[in-house]
Amino acid sequence: MLVSHSRPVQIVLVLFSLVLFFSVVQFRPALQSQVQYYASSERRTADSQARLSSSPSFDPSTPFLRRHVAIATSVGHSEVYGPLAWTIGAVMKKHQPQLQPTSVKIYSGEPGFLTLLKRIGMLPMDVMRPRDQLSKDIRSATLYEDDMGAMIDLVVLGTCELDLERFGPDLLKAWDERPHDKKFMLVCGVHNGQTSGWFKHISEWSRRGSFRVLPISDHVVAYFHTMFNSWADSKDAAKRLSLYEYIKVDAYYSVSDFTNFPLRPKTYQADVPCSAVLQGNYEQGRRDYERVFADLSRLLREDARAWGYTWSFDQRKYIADATAPNPPFVLHLLGKGKMTVPAELQDVVVMDIALDTVPFYELFQSMDIVVPAFSEGGGYLTRQASSTVHTALMNNVPLLVTRAILESYPYLTSEGTVLRPFALSEMEAIGLFRGAKVTAQAAGSNGPLDIADLSAPNASIQLADDVKRMLSQGWKRTDSGFDRLKQQIWKTNEDFVGRLLRDL
Repeated sequence: MLVSHSRPVQIVLVLFSLVLFFSVVQFRPALQSQVQYYASSERRTADSQARLSSSPSFDPSTPFLRRHVAIATSVGHSEVYGPLAWTIGAVMKKHQPQLQPTSVKIYSGEPGFLTLLKRIGMLPMDVMRPRDQLSKDIRSATLYEDDMGAMIDLVVLGTCELDLERFGPDLLKAWDERPHDKKFMLVCGVHNGQTSGWFKHISEWSRRGSFRVLPISDHVVAYFHTMFNSWADSKDAAKRLSLYEYIKVDAYYSVSDFTNFPLRPKTYQADVPCSAVLQGNYEQGRRDYERVFADLSRLLREDARAWGYTWSFDQRKYIADATAPNPPFVLHLLGKGKMTVPAELQDVVVMDIALDTVPFYELFQSMDIVVPAFSEGGGYLTRQASSTVHTALMNNVPLLVTRAILESYPYLTSEGTVLRPFALSEMEAIGLFRGAKVTAQAAGSNGPLDIADLSAPNASIQLADDVKRMLSQGWKRTDSGFDRLKQQIWKTNEDFVGRLLRDL
């Protein structure tokens, strides 16, 4: 019997083979249109920028229907509802046509992030209220001395997956107690569409026509639209009559203004990336730590010196090589929990565990690049949004992305991201930026593939072109580029809040 064995293809992407190319060819934006992969990315970027910079989707002269906002939560995610309070306050100040009294208060404990936002001037010093005070305040008609008779008319729950259980029953009772002209709107901030325990409360609110859902990215908006439409089209009459199809679902991009943090001018150890951050809880289901560690170990075996390391037989690990052409690369795991780093990577990978707010952001800002490393089962491209994306933007650190990430987070542009082909892992892309020898493993062929000897339109030729263009664009991004991107995002956020306050 003859047996055919399939051996791994080794696509050898050696930077040295590209040096001559880069020495004579400088990157031009037009290059991106020469390959469909990059052309489609640029079209998406242009569409995103057009959407972000669009004129207001409402008549700014119309009065607010919601003037007194309460943001409440019993859990975390202050990095989401803190910026939302800032945007609401800014819109109230800039766009209130009738100069009627307005207010926004946060009902929660005060985590370090909110203290920071107050310190840098994003939030007023008196923005906080005790969490347990909401039950009394939601029923009060004497809460505002400059607006007698007015009541809280918009409630935002920061994490509805938990907060609707905590606050929902009392809020529903308060809503029913109010006269018809004093009803409030409930907005549910959501982060994970797969967390379903709170779904049982939605119908009570959707039937009352006073319910909106607020994710922090477009792909989660699409997830909830699909889910609500499915429920609305159910054979179950009770579901159909819950009016799910009329629930408004909008995105708010929780990007803070860290201008006064301050965002220090970026400095680099070298012209190659020397530091990267992987941010998130130490859970394999959220971030693919195992794959990242395996990639690093393999790449260091191939070309440790290019990464700034050498192998120590005595210590049985990679240690810094003082004779290397560039400083050693360090990967920071910024999060909390428990994680075992392979012994051979103890000097390469640093765990920054449960940092306080200011040290957290100071460390983040000092990084050269952000590695998302989303796990396949984490749902960060389908049903939940990652705060890492927003953290990278507000700290002016480029995010290493794929086309799939750009499609799920379409407000991202080339001014804040570094686009890698799918065929390259994050560590392989960083290795190429450092001038390291990189061997990308691909199964399904019976021999080695020499890119130089292949003729177009072979897919590997396209991969080689994509890698060249990735490297041509470089890995550094400018503060001015980040500023332009954030300004467009903030305009979009203000447009949404303008609609929210008008029930649009």
